Amino acid sequence: MKKYLADRGHAILLFLISLLFVNLYFGFICATRVNPGDLYYLDAATGALALFLLALDYRKQSRICRTLTEEKEISKEEMRKLLGRRQYEIWYREKEEDEEKIQNLYNEILELSDYITLWAHEVKLPLSALRLMNERNKDRALQEELQDSLERIQQYLNTMMMSSKLKKPENDVKLEKVSLREAAAEAVKNHSYFLIRDHFAIEMHLKDEAVYSDRRWLVYMLDQIIGNAVKYRGENPTLTFGADISSACGTEFWVEDNGTGIAQAELPYIFDKGYIGSCQRNGGYRSTGMGLYFVKQTADRLGIGVRASSGENNTRFTFTFQDHADYFFLDKPHQTLQKC
Repeated sequence: MKKYLADRGHAILLFLISLLFVNLYFGFICATRVNPGDLYYLDAATGALALFLLALDYRKQSRICRTLTEEKEISKEEMRKLLGRRQYEIWYREKEEDEEKIQNLYNEILELSDYITLWAHEVKLPLSALRLMNERNKDRALQEELQDSLERIQQYLNTMMMSSKLKKPENDVKLEKVSLREAAAEAVKNHSYFLIRDHFAIEMHLKDEAVYSDRRWLVYMLDQIIGNAVKYRGENPTLTFGADISSACGTEFWVEDNGTGIAQAELPYIFDKGYIGSCQRNGGYRSTGMGLYFVKQTADRLGIGVRASSGENNTRFTFTFQDHADYFFLDKPHQTLQKC
């Protein structure tokens, strides 16, 4: 209502000035003055008519705003009748300008994504060359330090490439039967250097459980979880993988570590963009707070539920998969998967 009155402020002010002029003219200036009672009656009738017209106009504008807010699909002719020719031309011109701006921004995002992908592919060659050069390094201490840095660069590179695809994953998703054991093994292999270096014990409580998902994106999410387990490891670090097939038509796949853990008060926020927990502010690691955010974004796009729980020196991430085989016209991968 305030916005409407502000928009119509000039018209209301003009009406009040006109009414004041009429009262001054016929009440004081005019030689033949009008009876005050008749003047009051004229003011009341004019005010009532003005309020009535104002109410009709407010109702019309409210209907227009409600129509635009609800994004109802209406034809150009209906919109022209609703707004009037002049207002329609202004609205349509602004609409075209907004659509053009949105399209330009979208094109810029696509170009940036393509540039990032191209850069990531180009940088792989010098990275491989550095690996070969480091193998001939006779200084063992320096070789280990360089190997550590090269492995981190490789992981950051993989994360950047996958993250750049997150904005448009519809062209990069392949739904298929995915063995949870094989996906976990691939993610462990990706981090083998750090897991071996830090003497991680790997426990696989997985047999032949399978889910419908995209294998590469699933491994990408596991990479982020394992990377955090390595960063915030404790003494005698252990990484455990397991799965539970519930009767509620879903498979729960979980990854657990015995690291520093997550404070209970921080659990609701760990998937927020840029959130950095208290254990990540101790100076030992400079975290960006983006890893778990990407995990949640990826899981949401694939229709996977993800949650975290933590106790003292214990953190578990659980992924919940539903059986969508009938929906995607896929063959059943395993009899233990229940039909929803």
